Amino acid sequence: MKNIIYPAVFHKAEEGGYWVEFPDLPGCVTEADTLEEAVVMAGDALFVWFDDEQQEQPAPSAVSDIKVEGDDFVTLVKAEPYESEDAVKFRAAVEVENGLAQRNLNKNQAALILGVDRSYFTYIISGKKTPSPDMAKRIGLLLGFDWRVFYADGATAY
Repeated sequence: MKNIIYPAVFHKAEEGGYWVEFPDLPGCVTEADTLEEAVVMAGDALFVWFDDEQQEQPAPSAVSDIKVEGDDFVTLVKAEPYESEDAVKFRAAVEVENGLAQRNLNKNQAALILGVDRSYFTYIISGKKTPSPDMAKRIGLLLGFDWRVFYADGATAY
C-alpha cells in the first residue's frame, strides 16, 4: 500500500477519551482512551478503510479548509496498521508451536539445543518475555520461521 495521508479531526469525548473522524471519508471513525492511542487507532482506521483495493480514494482536503469547534483539532494521519502486543504474542506462540511440531521437538529439547533454561523458553513462548534479537534469531533458525515474528510489525533494532 502506498503512503496514504488524510486529515483527521480529533474530538474529546464527553465520557473521556477521544473519537476521531476523517471528513473526506464518511463513516471512517475510531475512538480511544488516550490521545496517543487515538493517533494510533486513527492510522489503523485509515489503513483498514483503504485496505480494500476497490475503495475509491478521494483527494484529501487541506487541513486549513476543515473547520473545528472548541478543543477539537485537525492533524494529518498516515495509514498504518496497528497490531496489539497480545496479537504479536499470539502470532509468535503459534509460530513456535508449529515449528516444534514440524521439527518433531518438544520444549525441553528445543531449550537444550538453544542452550537456555526450559522455563525461560516457556516464558518466551507464552509471551511473558520477549527474546533478545539474538535469541529470536536462534529460535527462528531452529524452528524455521522469521525471527521478527516476536516484534510488532516484524521490526526491532538489530
